[in-house]
Amino acid sequence: MLVDVVMPQLGESVVEGVVVKWLVEVGALVAKDQPLLEISTDKVDAEIPSPSAGRVTQILVKPGETVPIQAVLAKLETDPAASQPAPEAAPKWDEETEGFPGHMARKTEPPIPALPRVEPSVPPPPPPPRVEPSAPAPPPPPATGRVRITPVVGRMAAEYGLDLSMIPGTGIDGRVTRRDVEGYLASSPPASEMPAKKPKAAGAKAAPSRAPIVPPPPLAEGDKVVPWTPIRKRIAEHMVRSKHTSPHVHIFAEVDMHRVAAVRVREKKEGVNLTYLPFVIHAAAKALRETPVMNAIVSGESSVMKKGIHIAVAVDTEKGLLVPVLRNADRKSLKEISAAMDDFGARAKSGKISPDELSGGTFSITNPGIKGNLFGTPIINQPQVGILRLGQIVKRPVVIDVDGEDSIVIRPMMYLGCAYDHRVIDGVAGNGFLYRVREILEAGDFS
Repeated sequence: MLVDVVMPQLGESVVEGVVVKWLVEVGALVAKDQPLLEISTDKVDAEIPSPSAGRVTQILVKPGETVPIQAVLAKLETDPAASQPAPEAAPKWDEETEGFPGHMARKTEPPIPALPRVEPSVPPPPPPPRVEPSAPAPPPPPATGRVRITPVVGRMAAEYGLDLSMIPGTGIDGRVTRRDVEGYLASSPPASEMPAKKPKAAGAKAAPSRAPIVPPPPLAEGDKVVPWTPIRKRIAEHMVRSKHTSPHVHIFAEVDMHRVAAVRVREKKEGVNLTYLPFVIHAAAKALRETPVMNAIVSGESSVMKKGIHIAVAVDTEKGLLVPVLRNADRKSLKEISAAMDDFGARAKSGKISPDELSGGTFSITNPGIKGNLFGTPIINQPQVGILRLGQIVKRPVVIDVDGEDSIVIRPMMYLGCAYDHRVIDGVAGNGFLYRVREILEAGDFS
């Protein structure tokens, strides 16, 4: 029985996938749940397991092709006989070394136009007595009668309109080979002297003109061309679309993180190791609850104000950037946010994030990590309207007020960068949101 291998539904928001590569070949015996191929979606990469044990009889989709969900990718034969080893394929016949194999050759190729038969006017003379030549004799001319050819030669003759009786054959018994035809074509008149192609019928549409292809720059010694992976292609498409869609406004706030640092030290003494990221997520969730216009998505020419605060947090992996979503972030404690981020990071790097965990975000936060830089200008994750970026935390002298007097102290400082969609967010709301995030972080109250 034949069983279809189909593109599975990998998540509610996933509608298609790209076949990255096949892990098996036609004729291979596979076990149930054995990985058959790798696919990539705009959310995640995954391996497709075999639905049953059997033999791969057909592979219907080539690597690099995009197919919708439930499309048939391959077929398996699950009959018991399918477990028997496949017969060895017959060696490929080479017309140049083995000559014409008879009528069997035509069974391996498409039919070719029939060539005219030339009936002999007189019976062929008897063969001359064998004489040992002192030097190799030139190949005999083709005998009169039916011209025996291979399918390759027949197709070439039909394509170029050749009379094969005019081409001297060098094959076995004077048969015309592919090399004979190629040599004849090479010595034939140039294309300018050949008959012109038939003009197109009146009213036929002209083929659309294509944009000129710009050749790639020449490669220098040591250069290496690295094709984009499917995930990299999706990231590129998403980033370009966002820049073309949303008028980005970037704003920045300088945040004194010394109270956050004090909480980290206190928690570390109790055995809880917190990074700075959970603090920013906690503060952003509170600020989003107070500034609902920032917690929205765009739908056509409308804004959808989202009730749930679901913050998407960028995670770097070897294959590219993934953005899992922390749902109902405003209802979680600092420790719950930290545990969720650790879990996302571990599962994203091992490829165990599900597509549903990568969709449904209402706001995004990106963190370049300990090797970050002073600040950056993030790109909005469509169809959201805002994104927050952490900058590098650097100790430096700052001026503070102590009992009405200016004092210089050393504090851990960080720039927060925020981008918002000016189609939806006005300056008052955008600036007010970032200002509120700064207030929460500097207050140090994360209860």
